[in-house]
Order: sequence, then C-alpha cells, then structure tokens
Amino acid sequence: MVQRLSIDRSRSSGLRDQLVSQISRLIFDGLMAPGLKLSSCRELARELDISINTVVSAYRKLEEQQLIEARPRSGYFVKSHPGTRLDAKAGGHRQSDRRAPIGEKLNKLRRAEDIDTISRPNDWYTYDYPFVCNQIDESAFPVAEWRECTRLAMNRKDLKIWSADGLYEDSAELIEQVSQRILPRRGIFEPSDSILITLGTQNGLFITSLLFGGRDRIAAMEDPGYPDARKILRTNFGALRFQPVDDEGMIVDERLRDVDLVFITPNRQVPTTVTMSERRRHALLEAAEAYDFYIVEDDYECDVDYRHSSPLPLQSLDDTGRLIYLGSLSKGLSPGLRLGYLTAPPEFIESARDCRGMMLRHPPMILQHTAAMFIRLGYYDGLLHRTRQDYEQRWHLANKALRERLPGLLKSGEFGGTNFILADDETGLHAKAIAHAALKRGVIVEPITPCFSDRAQGERFFRLGVSSIHRDRIEDGIARLCDVIGDLRLLDQG
Repeated sequence: MVQRLSIDRSRSSGLRDQLVSQISRLIFDGLMAPGLKLSSCRELARELDISINTVVSAYRKLEEQQLIEARPRSGYFVKSHPGTRLDAKAGGHRQSDRRAPIGEKLNKLRRAEDIDTISRPNDWYTYDYPFVCNQIDESAFPVAEWRECTRLAMNRKDLKIWSADGLYEDSAELIEQVSQRILPRRGIFEPSDSILITLGTQNGLFITSLLFGGRDRIAAMEDPGYPDARKILRTNFGALRFQPVDDEGMIVDERLRDVDLVFITPNRQVPTTVTMSERRRHALLEAAEAYDFYIVEDDYECDVDYRHSSPLPLQSLDDTGRLIYLGSLSKGLSPGLRLGYLTAPPEFIESARDCRGMMLRHPPMILQHTAAMFIRLGYYDGLLHRTRQDYEQRWHLANKALRERLPGLLKSGEFGGTNFILADDETGLHAKAIAHAALKRGVIVEPITPCFSDRAQGERFFRLGVSSIHRDRIEDGIARLCDVIGDLRLLDQG
C-alpha cells in the first residue's frame, strides 16, 4: 500500500472505523488509484499493531461500500468508482483540472470577499491567557442540568416532537418559553405568531436582509460596527451606508434618508461597548417614521448584562411595527448551541419562516426541545444569575488592572459588559503587531480593524474580553500584555 495509514487509540472512534475512513478518503481523493493492490490483512495488522480481525472487518466494510474487491488467491484491490478522481498515471488528467474555475461563475456581489471578520486561533482555549470575546468559561457550563434536560426531552412520550420533520415550524414549547419567560424581561410582550427561532442572531439578520434586500435597496449600519453584519448587508443590498458612532451611540441624521433597513446594536454597541442614549433612541424611531425605513435591533448580550437597571431595547419603545428584534441564548448558555430568536409583526414572521425553511427548514427539534426544558425548569434563570455575578467581578478585576497597567491604551469598556477596547495612541503601534507578539507569550487579544469601513482608522484598535479566561488569570494576563507592549515600544524606538 503506497499510502501510509495510522491508528490513534485516543480517539473515540473504533480502530476498524478509522481504517475504513482513511482508506475511503484516499480512494475518493484519487490517491489510491483503481487497480491498486492493498496490503494483506496480516501485513497491515503487523504494521499498525492491531489484530488481523480488525483489518479483515475493515476490508469487508469497504467491500460492502464497493470501494475495494477481493480477487481469489490475489488479495484486495481498489475498484474503479465513478466518484474517484482520475490519476494522471492512470491515463488521464485529474477531474478537477478539467473543470471551469468556479470563482468566475460566482456572483461577486454575494461574495463580499473584501470584508474580513475578527479571527482568533481555533485552539484559543489552550492558551494561558485567552482574552477572546463573547465566549463562555466552560467550567461554568451546567453540564449536569443540560444532560438532565436532554434526557427528559428525549423521552419516548416526546419522540414525535423531536424526531419528526417539523416542516417549517418551531418547537411550540420553546416558542412559549421565549414568549412568556425571555421576552417579558426585556419589556417585550409578543404572541407566539410574532416569534421565530433562529440559529443565532446572525442567522436572523441574514433572513431579514434577504427579505428586505435587493440591488435597488440601501442598508445602513454603525461605523465601526459588527463586521459579519457588514458582510451580510453588503451581500444582500445594492448599497450600504455607514453611520458614525460617538459616546451616545450611532449618530442619527439625514444620511438615513432613502435607506430601507438599519442595523443597530443599541444596548452594547459592537465594538465600542457604548450604550445608545435615550435621546438617540427616540430620534432613531422618529427617523424611521419620517424616512420610512425599518430597524433590525441586535440585542445579543441582553441576558448577561449585569447593570442593575439595564436599558430596555428599542423594540419595547416602538409602537409603529418597524422593529425586527434579534435575541440570543448564546451569551448566557453557549455560543456553540447557536440558538436565538426573532420577533417582529406576524406578516414578517410568516415570510421569515418561509425564507428560513428554504435554507434549513428549522433548527434541530431536539435542541429546541432541550432548551425549552432548560428554561422551563428554571435552570436558565439560575445560570444567568450566576453568570451576571461572575461577569461583574471579572469586569472589576480587568478594569482595575487595565487602569493601573495600561491607562493610556484603554478607550472603552462600559460597565455591564465583558469587553474592553484599547489602542496605542502614544506610539501608534498597530493592533496586529501587538496581537502577534502577545500570541507568542500566550496572550490572545483581537484586532478589530475589520469593524471599520475605513481600515486605516481601525489599525490601532484591539479588544480584550474576559468572559472565557479563568478569572484568576485576568490580572496576570494583563500584566503580561503590558510587558509585551513595553517591549514593542522599545523595539520601535530602537
């Protein structure tokens, strides 16, 4: 066998399944050509230090999949397969070489490829000081309670609820919990036909922008703002306008004239953390009426805001039906679960449900049913209470350390959140250089250049999040970041 195989005994998948997976992948990738003889069962077993029975079982499985064939007194050989890429040595060019470049066929407008998103290492949780934003501390996740709710949700009585295809509908139980337990805390009182379950707020924004968008339509958003929202709006609208942000939030003025849709994060502006003032909120609602546009409000951090009098969302002030409100369970429960909700007038929800259905029908019912159980049994309220207390303590620790160690760099980080924005005005160090040097010292911070429509304006800014790093590492991590920046300044001066 020309391709070397390997066995990882630490993996949860069985030895046979690992062999089947590796050999089938090599066959379909064209790296094991039709007619190639495989190693004998005895040879492969000896090479991998596994039993002959395991190899025999793997080969038989591959035979069932019609990927290999056994020839009497000769051994096992790779079969010709319609999905296999042709190898040049087998008399032809690779199939991929004959295809027209797919990029030429893509709609350039819908690619928005010039817009970056904020990135971090995939294995960020392995670093000593991961100041990543909008993630959770896994040690605080209520594993036992979630497991219990999963067990309850999967009982045979409810099998039909979560195992069947729900067409375009949602879990009635989760809709009820959102309507009666989640939204009223935000001053929102909506019936079930005004609520749609989404795969997070980003999914809700994409659905909304797809319904409102078009080549002749104009969207507007905050600047700096959420880069993924900019990518979505650029994809679905013919034009995108940027509204500056100051210490009262997004500026509301005549630049919003002729706009069809405005995306905004009023309670915790991304990325500045500023809260929109009451004056601006009323001005935006008045402008929506005067200029005839609709508003998408992303209240992504509402459940974990620990301010004693957290401001209510715009949606609670609106009586015109011009608000599409996006909420999420990601920040309170887990971002990986991808559960959120959208509330709007029933006629919009009907269209949004149809639009979502064409993409994914509905979020997994077992996930919806489990989340509903988690909320109904009071576990979610208990988790939020603990999380808010924890986040407030983390904010005080970080705020104190930043003001002591890096007072000249701290630009914003309002009480109630978990993120801080910093920039080196004194020497003009670029955020990317700081992040790169910090990463080598085990510290992760995130440059926020992608948040700015003019990238040059954002080159110095980076953010520091404290929601996922172990609380007892916050001060040491900021001290190490301070050392990194000090070293970079010395190098820059030299």
